[in-house]
Amino acid sequence: MREAMGHHRSAQGLAHAARGMLAQQDSRVIDGLAAIRVPTLVVVGDRDGPFLAPCQYMAKKIPGARLEIIAGAGHAANLDQPEAFDRVLLEFLDSLPS
Repeated sequence: MREAMGHHRSAQGLAHAARGMLAQQDSRVIDGLAAIRVPTLVVVGDRDGPFLAPCQYMAKKIPGARLEIIAGAGHAANLDQPEAFDRVLLEFLDSLPS
């Protein structure tokens, strides 16, 4: 619990994340990645060890997905490196057709 709390801002946030992950009973979400047909941005911090490989996997499975790895960021890349996160997000949004 202490290690997990080091990666989350609140116990409530950790509980909500865990509830969502534990509610999965099969592989529908993972199996459905290839069916996503909207522009997709996958963002992960380079210090978010447990999530680097899963994010890389998602980006490979979602057709046309863009993977951005934020340097110096952990699990909350938007909080750890807000300027880099905003730049990546704005570049992605600017690349979308009008």
